[in-house]
Amino acid sequence: MPVFSFAETQITVQEDEIIVSVSPKNPQPYEEVSISLSSFATDLNKAIITWQIDSKIVLSGIGKTGYSLTASGPNTTILLNITIKPVGAINTISKRIILSPSEVELLWESLDGYVPPFYKGKAFPSRGGTIKVIAIPNTDTIKSGSGSISYTWKNNGEVLLGVSGYNKNSYVFKNDLFDSKNEITVTTSSVGENYNAEKTIEVGAYNPKILFYKKSPTEGVLYNTALENNTILNEDEMTLVAVPYFLAIKGNEDNFLYNWSINGDPIQTPSKKTELTIRPTSRGGYADINLVLESVNELFQKVTGQLRLTL
Repeated sequence: MPVFSFAETQITVQEDEIIVSVSPKNPQPYEEVSISLSSFATDLNKAIITWQIDSKIVLSGIGKTGYSLTASGPNTTILLNITIKPVGAINTISKRIILSPSEVELLWESLDGYVPPFYKGKAFPSRGGTIKVIAIPNTDTIKSGSGSISYTWKNNGEVLLGVSGYNKNSYVFKNDLFDSKNEITVTTSSVGENYNAEKTIEVGAYNPKILFYKKSPTEGVLYNTALENNTILNEDEMTLVAVPYFLAIKGNEDNFLYNWSINGDPIQTPSKKTELTIRPTSRGGYADINLVLESVNELFQKVTGQLRLTL
């Protein structure tokens, strides 16, 4: 009967047979990071595992397959060395993880969404509107401009190869006609691989609305106060200005139909399409003003506004 020595029964575990998982894959500064080991080739619960950060042992023992830490600030690096001695193995496996906490900001703007002069906010995107998203990495890797960064863009999980690539730090798209939001993701990485970050934002689709304002002969449009229903018309005439908030009309005014009506009767579109002058011929009763703004090219780019004037 053959006799086997202890050394002959030992095994060799390959480095690629031990898998290191980092979650999140691209941690942001000061974010909690979890690291775990797994293997189908050996039982890591019986292995002697040592975790070191910058040569300092932070965890050691049998079956220590996981470790968590808080990422450091931006533009810093954490060097994590893992030593694994599998049970029954003749070799020791070493794994090295470099954590470079990185972050990137995503800012969006509605390129064709309308807001009136002096409006303090920004235009919300409406269905079918054109949106621009800009990625702003927070890293010393950028010395000027957009830096030596590669950008990978996704819209609702779909990788956009045509707009991704080196220094392509912005993405322009049309808001989804049927969904209430678009989920935009950018993954950024530096050429030197010392910066990696990912960010996801949701860009919603908002319903545009029409508000009516009075136009004064001396002061112009009184944008500080929108007219309310049952506004009393004391003057001999009043000029109304319709403001289509957030409608994707900026720069596309000629592609919209302006359908005005008074008390249900259509009227000719005024020469200034968003302005209507009311001259009551008698007093008492109401004037129901209605305006429908509708794109001739795009579905769902439509908004209706109503205003009742007390004569």
